[in-house]
Amino acid sequence: MSTPTETTPATEAPHKGIGLMGLIALVISSSIGSGVFALSTDISAAAAPGAAIVAWILTGVGFIALGTTFGRLSLARPDLRGIVAYAEEGFGRFVGFVSGWGYWLATWIGNVAFAVMLCTAIGYFYPPFAGELTVPAVIFMSVVNWFIILLVNHGVEEASVVNAIVMVCKLVPIFAFIVTMIFVFSFDVFTADFWGTLANNMGGETAPGDLGTQIVNCLMVMMWVFAGMEGATVLGHRANKKSDVSRATVLGCVSLVIIYIAASVLPYGFLTRDELMELGSPSMAYIFQEAVGPWGGAFISGGLAISIMGAWLSYTMLAAEAMSSLGKMELVPSLFAKFNKHGAPTACLMATGLMIQLLCIVVLFSDAAYQFAYSLTTAAIVISWALASAYMVKWAWPKRHEGQMGSLVLGLVATIYLVVAILLAGVNLLMMCCILYIPGMVAYLMACREYKHKPFERWELILAIVLMIIAVVTIYLLATGVFTI
Repeated sequence: MSTPTETTPATEAPHKGIGLMGLIALVISSSIGSGVFALSTDISAAAAPGAAIVAWILTGVGFIALGTTFGRLSLARPDLRGIVAYAEEGFGRFVGFVSGWGYWLATWIGNVAFAVMLCTAIGYFYPPFAGELTVPAVIFMSVVNWFIILLVNHGVEEASVVNAIVMVCKLVPIFAFIVTMIFVFSFDVFTADFWGTLANNMGGETAPGDLGTQIVNCLMVMMWVFAGMEGATVLGHRANKKSDVSRATVLGCVSLVIIYIAASVLPYGFLTRDELMELGSPSMAYIFQEAVGPWGGAFISGGLAISIMGAWLSYTMLAAEAMSSLGKMELVPSLFAKFNKHGAPTACLMATGLMIQLLCIVVLFSDAAYQFAYSLTTAAIVISWALASAYMVKWAWPKRHEGQMGSLVLGLVATIYLVVAILLAGVNLLMMCCILYIPGMVAYLMACREYKHKPFERWELILAIVLMIIAVVTIYLLATGVFTI
């Protein structure tokens, strides 16, 4: 079984180290981007309050298990650099590539989702940016993209300090919203149609369906808002202390669960489900405006813009780190394992910036750019999450009688939740991800040739062929209109 290749001093990134608060900020800021500000509308469209609470309980258990798994792995295997290395160590070189490439896809596609929502937030103040994307909005997105690329290229640790400041700024409007929702909360409104029975009896497009349907419809958006919670693990090798990685991941994940439940469930006690569904995007701004007056919408929209900038910065850091990790592990060409004088992987950042730029142009022609981008992000990142938690199961199984039964259970819970959730809510999106693996496989084969590695074991070759077949089938389904973007 292969292990990550050690880098030479010439290619190793020099770093000052990220402290505990910086790591917690990375977990929270990476996850709290645009999703939390649109949760009320997205969740209310999928479920009544009762079903939403059940879905959050299931999701909270799954992600706290996943966060704790990441934390324990960072202590148990401090020699491995994050979730990509876990997959490579546990299941071989090609699976490590699958995890790393999927993670890189998730981070830069997520940035496109942020870019679209950023224009929506600015549209609250500047009407030409409201509604559908326009050419000026795409130009603005492009400028922000390259500004952030240049910032991170100046140094990852320096960018993490900016990220910690942004985290504080973004949490203020969110907490103000939650506190206000507590004061205006009405149990009569909240329980009026708690399980969606009345809406189902009335029928129509707004009927949420049975309990199972409502829960499944919640899963994709709920998983999306946790994307980035592995940030401390990905950058764990840059931490001042390894123990901080575990603490930051667990504390950050628990904090996220509490924030998301409060932000999405409490509004059911202020406005009815139908009223929440009719709100514009981002829904948090319009709910707060209803509660406190016109200034509330501006306050939340400003917080959203800051929040997106922080998440965009975090995702850019994570994307660069994911690609450079692949380079260090000799899973992509050596160009991506090199660092500049600031300790930043310039080639990785340029590749990330170019892909964001390309997709920003493509989504100009999409009718649902934000929803498609965040759903595809979720599908891609679940692959990496599930492989990492599966590695925990593999690592802990032979040690289950040596005090690691808890780790085994956590890994199983996280893996089962992720696999079941994505199969129920996003099989078509998983298939679309396979298309994006085609250029990745070219890079993988180039790296194998450069480093003189055997590309595939027999079962890995079968996996690669299956991925290619799924990609071809998906292209056909897209071309015939069975799948839509």
